[in-house]
Amino acid sequence: FENQRAGIYIQDVATGARRLLSNFPGINGAPDWSPDGRKLALVLSKSGSPNIYVMDIASHRLTQITHDFYINTEPSWSPDGKSLVFTSDRGGGPQIYQANVSGGSTSRLSYDGPYNARASFTPDGNHVIMIHRVSGVYKIAILDLDSGTTRVLTNSSGDSSSPSIAPNGGMVLYDTLADGRNVLGMVSADGSIQLVLPARTGEAQDPAWSPFSS
Repeated sequence: FENQRAGIYIQDVATGARRLLSNFPGINGAPDWSPDGRKLALVLSKSGSPNIYVMDIASHRLTQITHDFYINTEPSWSPDGKSLVFTSDRGGGPQIYQANVSGGSTSRLSYDGPYNARASFTPDGNHVIMIHRVSGVYKIAILDLDSGTTRVLTNSSGDSSSPSIAPNGGMVLYDTLADGRNVLGMVSADGSIQLVLPARTGEAQDPAWSPFSS
């Protein structure tokens, strides 16, 4: 936020220099880089309800992907850059949908449970990692796109959120509630390895792997 208005910026990590990309009235949020680094998926409410857009970074040209009056948010690119998964309440509650960037119909991916959100593809494009609510607790889960099967990966008693999968697809980093504060956790994509990263002070949330991590 600057001057009481939300905006999306690109910031140079080395110099700290920033460049404004989007500061339309209303929501400017949930940016996600395309695999080739040339486009940005984002959420804007400049025309009313939150919808998914794609911005060409060089020209700032916007392409609207969703066109409805529901809440559409949390876009994430497929590895081939041809589609986006996102969260929408168009079915009555938060679920995962997929839309082609070039246009066409939108399809629902998640059906297991009343709440599925914050999805992102695995590097092979065959699964999505997401937040899945089980008995009132938010877990990290993996959805098989071929079978439609959802499998819960985390077994902690506290809520878990903000999953980020490693570039090699092996581990998922997330934040979780432990002993009354948010800390970082990791779980393997098959659920066989789970651990909490130690932190003596402070809290952690919204982790993200760098493109060169493994």
